[in-house]
Amino acid sequence: MLAKLAIFALLPIGAAVAFVVAFFIFYRGSYDPPTTPEVPFEQITTSSVPSRITADLPPAQLRSGLLVVDAQPANSFTENELVNFASVVADRGFEVEFVGDFVPLVDPTLAQPRLGQLAEKLRRADSFVVILPQVPYTETEAALVERFVRKGGRLLLVSDPGRLQSINGLAKRFGVDFQPDYLYNTVENDTNFRNILIRDFQPDRLTSGLDTITLEYAGSVQSPGGGLAFAGPGTKSSVLDTVGSFSPIAWGDSRNVLAIADFTFMVPVNDSLLDNGRLVSNIADYLTESEREFHLSDYPYFYGAEQDEGVDILIGRESLLNVGLQMKNGLVPYGVPSRLSPAEDMSRDSVFLGLFGDAPQVAQYLQAAGVRVDDTLGTAFAPELELAGTAIMVLDQSQGRDMLVILADTPQTLASAVGRLISGDFRSDLVGDFVAVRKFEGMGQ
Repeated sequence: MLAKLAIFALLPIGAAVAFVVAFFIFYRGSYDPPTTPEVPFEQITTSSVPSRITADLPPAQLRSGLLVVDAQPANSFTENELVNFASVVADRGFEVEFVGDFVPLVDPTLAQPRLGQLAEKLRRADSFVVILPQVPYTETEAALVERFVRKGGRLLLVSDPGRLQSINGLAKRFGVDFQPDYLYNTVENDTNFRNILIRDFQPDRLTSGLDTITLEYAGSVQSPGGGLAFAGPGTKSSVLDTVGSFSPIAWGDSRNVLAIADFTFMVPVNDSLLDNGRLVSNIADYLTESEREFHLSDYPYFYGAEQDEGVDILIGRESLLNVGLQMKNGLVPYGVPSRLSPAEDMSRDSVFLGLFGDAPQVAQYLQAAGVRVDDTLGTAFAPELELAGTAIMVLDQSQGRDMLVILADTPQTLASAVGRLISGDFRSDLVGDFVAVRKFEGMGQ
């Protein structure tokens, strides 16, 4: 009994010892709150950028078309950052598709898959957007974009000094040089010297309705096309010593190329600050008003997705019915509806399949393309060819419609030519933007 009492008596002593030991091991001193500084009222600053969420008002008349965005996985942005911008474009009737879909290639050392994806998308596209690519464009890829712009396609180039990117290799092909700087203003800014305010705009459709925009981390652009927005007099460059108005938004060497040295204004929630939303809307209008041309190399997209009524397939003679069916089946994977028609309808897109003896039926289209068919085949692009084993394709886009004419010496040669059209191999036969000629070995002998 005495032993139990002794144990109970020692318990408080043991607890006290344990407390003292723990105190010296874990105690780091008492917390003394910092002194609250006395800031004069006139020195208290708040954000100069209140939230101004404005509803986007797309044009009353929607326009069909396709905007393609380079979304290779190495690019320095995410799909979520572009969701609002894509939505504004879609509200104008355009589809938005991505090249790469943010998914790495199975074998990133192979350039051909990326090149093939880019070529196929640009054949269909009306506008193209390149944002912060970390992997430089190859010469072949850049040449594809150049041809796209020459056809009237619109190109938006977006850089940003706050993110890794390698865009100048492509941009310089259009006269655009994104400077390796960031702009800052220690006099007037949005609580941070790098968050500059832009109030000086060149009158233009792209700057319509803009009073003030805010760019969180902008650089400057040099271009012969001229600037569209200019930083205020207190703004400086982190790299350049020149004095003057720096422009983060500028035209390229044509009005088909727009360069912007800031990505932040497009990203939620920055796209709702001040007039940033209006700028996004103006850019969406610009990109969806593209008037690009479609050449023979763009087959079959010159027919256009808006052609719900489809394409008429005309044959020069009954013996070519099987080739007509081959052509019809070849359009199915592209979602282009078609029908075999006994007569030409001048209000509908069409393709004419015939032999050289049927050339008089399409003489107006051949003459307009500078093509002559008699004892030989003559064009303005290549030496005269014997008719044996030869096929020619001509795309005519007059009278507000697309007429594709394919002629050959025999049904077998014609079928081979249609096969090359369907597979895409015909592009190596192009002798001009609207004419392709092929000499088949071993045919027509």
